[in-house]
Amino acid sequence: MQPKNMIIRPKYIIIAILLLMTWMIISDCFFIVQPTELAGVRRMGNVITSSPLLPGLHFKIPLIDTADTLQVSLDTFKANDLTIYTIDNQPVTISVSMSYRVPKRAVLKLLYEVGNAGSFGITENVFPIVSDRIMRVFAKMNTTKISEQRENAAMEIKALLVKNLDELFGIEVVDLQISAIKYSKIFEASVEAAVKAKNDAIAAENTVKRVQYEGEQKVVTAKANASAMIASAEAEKQAKILSAEGEAKAIALQGEARANSLKLQTAAVNGSSALSE
Repeated sequence: MQPKNMIIRPKYIIIAILLLMTWMIISDCFFIVQPTELAGVRRMGNVITSSPLLPGLHFKIPLIDTADTLQVSLDTFKANDLTIYTIDNQPVTISVSMSYRVPKRAVLKLLYEVGNAGSFGITENVFPIVSDRIMRVFAKMNTTKISEQRENAAMEIKALLVKNLDELFGIEVVDLQISAIKYSKIFEASVEAAVKAKNDAIAAENTVKRVQYEGEQKVVTAKANASAMIASAEAEKQAKILSAEGEAKAIALQGEARANSLKLQTAAVNGSSALSE
């Protein structure tokens, strides 16, 4: 026979079940909306909230009402490694990071009008839109211009998503950045070849300019030397002319002095003769 203290009476089992059911019912009467969330309530499949419930403690009818919450704080959506083709039919792999938030006005729409009731999947709903708008923008671009037009491309993609995601889901796009651009190996090889060819051309052009400069310097030096020689010869010529002119003037002065001396002597002799008579 089983000991008396090991016998579990049916009434205790019933009491335990009732207590458990009571606890489950009471605990299902309340739900908490976190600070980063807003919520809605469905009753037997019908939405009974006309405005999203704010963060805090809320009441609902147990086993009948269902509380649905949605994150509305700033979040980031990433679309990585999207392969697109540019206008010149070159494959380019793009990665994009988009910051967004869900405004209060869009909460009930996203919970009960998009996808499965009571939840909103950002990936399955937003990803197709984001990838399509990225492809539209890059399909108009030439591969060689992507790097220099990267910022403009990001601004154009953001403008499209701001408009389209608001119209479709009521989502606010805060920012969008192109986080990575990867080119095909064939394109990268062609770019390297083009860069090398350009560098070689610049080097050849610099060599030509250097040789031209050295030649011009030699011409300038030769002209300077010729000018110096001409100036030296001209100076020597002028010096000789001046020297000759000086000598001629000296001789003329000497002759004139002698002539004057002879005149004075003659005059003196003639004067003495006149006095003696």
